[in-house]
Amino acid sequence: MRQLLLALLVISGSAQSVDWPEIQFPDTAKVEIVADNMTHNGYPMKTWLMTDKQSQMMTASYFKNQWQNKSLRFDARMFDGDYIINSLQPPYLLTARIQQKLDGVVAYVGITKDIDEQSLRQAKNNSFPILNNSDVISDIYSNDIYKQGRTLTIISKQSASANYYFYRNYFIRQGWVESSGLLDAAEGTAALQLNKGSNVVDISFNTEKNVTYIIANQVMEGQ
Repeated sequence: MRQLLLALLVISGSAQSVDWPEIQFPDTAKVEIVADNMTHNGYPMKTWLMTDKQSQMMTASYFKNQWQNKSLRFDARMFDGDYIINSLQPPYLLTARIQQKLDGVVAYVGITKDIDEQSLRQAKNNSFPILNNSDVISDIYSNDIYKQGRTLTIISKQSASANYYFYRNYFIRQGWVESSGLLDAAEGTAALQLNKGSNVVDISFNTEKNVTYIIANQVMEGQ
């Protein structure tokens, strides 16, 4: 597995398979699908949100008992108050982040699939425009029958104003129409919404300590 998956094991911690691993949840838990067809930084993912009245340690034991013996590499530890479990079952990385609440736990459970270098390059070729001295730190895709969603987090050493006009001009040149735009250069904040038919992109900008944080949400029709 490549460095990204190994790093995930350390921080939050190839064989091929036809089917994704099946995750079992406690009978007492309430489970919601967050995304069953998502891509994060080029890697396919599935994610769930689970709530339960059980304790953090009991919930952790449940997932450890389910995953540990199936793991090529396994890691379970407390981190910043959450209990985090990583199970490497090539070509998949299974993760659970369990938060203790007053009335039980909230757990974020996910599967990330490793893919070959060519597929990863193809996924990353669908790049989002950025200014010089900017970096994409997160790029998440989601799909359903009717639309595709994409959320990017970008950090930039350029000002909010420079980024605002860059994205405004870029999308307008591509045939998009500005729905709304707000720029407060003095405060270092801005918001921009554009559409192209039923496709929409929303971008927010916020500058702190000479760094502009950009969140871009894009919703497109179809597959």
